[in-house]
Amino acid sequence: MDYKYTELDYAKKIYENGFQSEQHKPTELRLVATYMRRVLDYKPKKLREEMYKWCENHIAEYKRELYYKQINSAINKACKKGSMLINIDCVDFYNYEIDYINNLYIMRDPDDQEESEYSYACKKLLFTLLFIMKVNKFITEAKSTDEDFEYEGKYFKGGQKKYTELKRLAKLPEKVRINEDIINTLWINGLATPMFNGLIKLNFMEDIYNMESKSPESDTSIAIKIKDFDSVGWYFDYYNQDKKIAFCKECGKIFRKKSNRQECCSEECSKAIDRERAKKRMKVIRNS
Repeated sequence: MDYKYTELDYAKKIYENGFQSEQHKPTELRLVATYMRRVLDYKPKKLREEMYKWCENHIAEYKRELYYKQINSAINKACKKGSMLINIDCVDFYNYEIDYINNLYIMRDPDDQEESEYSYACKKLLFTLLFIMKVNKFITEAKSTDEDFEYEGKYFKGGQKKYTELKRLAKLPEKVRINEDIINTLWINGLATPMFNGLIKLNFMEDIYNMESKSPESDTSIAIKIKDFDSVGWYFDYYNQDKKIAFCKECGKIFRKKSNRQECCSEECSKAIDRERAKKRMKVIRNS
């Protein structure tokens, strides 16, 4: 179940079509209840009635007494101040943010001060961690009941599963070890500090926040918009003019080319392009 970036769309899908995952019923009940409360604007009494009706229609052999606690919990969370559903269409990166990362000199060892062989991979990971902080900032501030609240997250909570996902998101080479090679190198350079149970303090975020608040003359023009949240690292490659990274001519999705002539991310998109070109050729022939 991956709905972090499209809570609203996912909740609507559940509401209209029923549960999407048997494993995550309590969470999906909460999303449905929040959709009814915030989108359909049901008052608490009406919300409770409609939730029971919805469950009767979408749960096989439904019995109210078996689901009462889960439904009640979902309704209470949906009615809390600040509860809402969010869609994130894109995440903006500014020139000064990427320039900061690109201009970092990442050493292999502070004693000899030679550049690390993992320098570029470290920068891709920093870029990806900054993306995660931006998403967390958007969600946290949007759901905060304090209008003056400003999120300044500086921690990443890891664990084996999350580190594996982070490596995939950053599009790091398979042979690179995220803990021993990358995070350790960031620690040597003072950019991150491993703490306990997979928790990492992101020291570099202090620099980002300082530039944001103390440098109003910084270049705040948008350098790149991230729309494919499964391929964050490729956007960093694209910004740095990696010729193997391109955007699909058909669907616009970012992808890594297998050959210089490749224009599309998949066979389906290639066929769609071919069909469109064939239509244009036939039109030219008919008009000639």
